[in-house]
Amino acid sequence: MVVALLAVLGVDLVVIVALLAIVLSRRRWVARQPGVFKGAIRVVDGEVDGLGPRWKRGSGRWVRDVLVWTKAPLLLANELVAVDGLAGDPRAAEPGAVKRIGDDPVIVPLAADGGARVEVVAAGTDRARALGPLAASAPPSGAPPRLAGEGAGG
Repeated sequence: MVVALLAVLGVDLVVIVALLAIVLSRRRWVARQPGVFKGAIRVVDGEVDGLGPRWKRGSGRWVRDVLVWTKAPLLLANELVAVDGLAGDPRAAEPGAVKRIGDDPVIVPLAADGGARVEVVAAGTDRARALGPLAASAPPSGAPPRLAGEGAGG
């Protein structure tokens, strides 16, 4: 349907095929990067260039202490988030809070450079990759993530 609409608007089929080839090759390149994980990101407090307070899906990967976030669906733009450390313990996402991420998503709160707070959510095997170099300061992986508001004594 989109191809038909572009054809009606006068866009050449060669341009459509070239754009599609660029997007698919970029998607493949992003997926093959070391340590890449799929998830969503949002800014909770402060400001981070290119990111906002609503969940934005995409792919992330760590380069030392910088989170490189590639926005979906075209995966053409990267946002760099310099991270100082964890802003709290990773916790289980409440049901329905983040859609289409996977089973048992975990929210990782991050303290970004400049005092901003960012949350990254990932599920499945991507949960460990979302912590990246901060995994050493996170609680043990055997401990289930707590929901916000749960006490230690139950």
